[in-house]
Amino acid sequence: MKSIQRGAIQMLAMVIYIQLIRGDMGKMSKKSHVEDFDGATALFEALTSSPNDGYTYSWHVHSFPKISNEIDDEPVMRNCTVLYLDQCTSWNKCRQTCQATGAASYRWFHDGCCECVGGHCLGYGVNESRCSQCPEPGWDTDENE
Repeated sequence: MKSIQRGAIQMLAMVIYIQLIRGDMGKMSKKSHVEDFDGATALFEALTSSPNDGYTYSWHVHSFPKISNEIDDEPVMRNCTVLYLDQCTSWNKCRQTCQATGAASYRWFHDGCCECVGGHCLGYGVNESRCSQCPEPGWDTDENE
């Protein structure tokens, strides 16, 4: 299993290196893959509302209001909560991590950033790579031009 993960990380690193050489890193941070889960809303809300213990994952949480329609077609204000893993991850690691947190869906950006999306979000959360340590320093296209 570790060799598969190692191979996936090496392949991701190669893709990122090639994109870096071509000057396309900015494009990679805008491209993403999304997928839905059944989700465990209570688990996700518990994990995102309590402080990170520092032993499981290193992430940061963003919450913002979203207006949604309920059964009576009355607009209802709810908070959309997403969590971003701080470090770059493989697509599969992102999927597994988000599923383990009880997220309703996830978005994995082609620059390696992973966003786990809560159940009250529309459109897979925020379509923007906001991981604090990903892409890694030096991979920014502005520095290479």
